[in-house]
Amino acid sequence: MTTAAIIGAGGLGGPIALALAAAGWRLRVVDPDRVELSNLQRQIQFATADIGQPKAAALAALVRARHPGAAIEALDARFEASTADAITAGVDVVLDGTDDPETKFAVGDHAAARGLPCVIAGVLRYGGTVFAGAPGAACYRCLFEDPPGADQAPSCADAGVLGAACAVIGGLAARAALGLALEQRGAGTITVVEDLRRGCRPRTIPFDPRPGCACGAARIQRTASTR
Repeated sequence: MTTAAIIGAGGLGGPIALALAAAGWRLRVVDPDRVELSNLQRQIQFATADIGQPKAAALAALVRARHPGAAIEALDARFEASTADAITAGVDVVLDGTDDPETKFAVGDHAAARGLPCVIAGVLRYGGTVFAGAPGAACYRCLFEDPPGADQAPSCADAGVLGAACAVIGGLAARAALGLALEQRGAGTITVVEDLRRGCRPRTIPFDPRPGCACGAARIQRTASTR
């Protein structure tokens, strides 16, 4: 059974968890926050009765109700250097669905260092992105290099998010994880959904490892090509 750690139990974590549970995966859902009234518009796995409850536990309860017998555990924790190894122990794929750039880079860096396939998804306003990485392919820093400044990355609460966009991006993130579990299909790509209101089809863009990136993927690929 494939095991995934899902970082963030909010707007993206909910659809991801439901999709992967339906696929029969074992899940570990991680989130330090509690459900708030303002979450309900975009975090459709929660209801008013969940307000004040830990997000990870509330999402795990819903998954068990939808999929009796589902193997899912909830961790009321934050993904950071001191918790990363415990959170990802025994997992096959790690997925980020948070709205915090620092956490996204922490997940990407940890996955690259530990040789873990990873999916990093983000949503804002009417669209979003899904990055897929795996050992030997480009990492998250190969594409973005460094986290943006606080004034460059508005939060979902500040900029707003269309609830349906969370479902679309979450579904694409789950699909990316399924692909990575099947011989790392789709690694080194980013899928972009620009604006759901315009009916634009998602674009999946492959990109090469960045020379000089700490992940060393560019060096690995050059070495392999000379054999």
